[in-house]
Amino acid sequence: MGEAIIFGAAVFAGWIILDYSKEKKWRKVNILESFSAGAAGAVGWLLLELVF
Repeated sequence: MGEAIIFGAAVFAGWIILDYSKEKKWRKVNILESFSAGAAGAVGWLLLELVF
């Protein structure tokens, strides 16, 4: 489970960096999209851990 959290945080951070580099400002929508992408990545990683 720890790996899934780290993976989700990495996806969130990467998504935030990419969004900021495109728009050069912080928007709530971009932060929420980054959070949802990180959460989805963490859940996906957790499911892979449980299956394999």
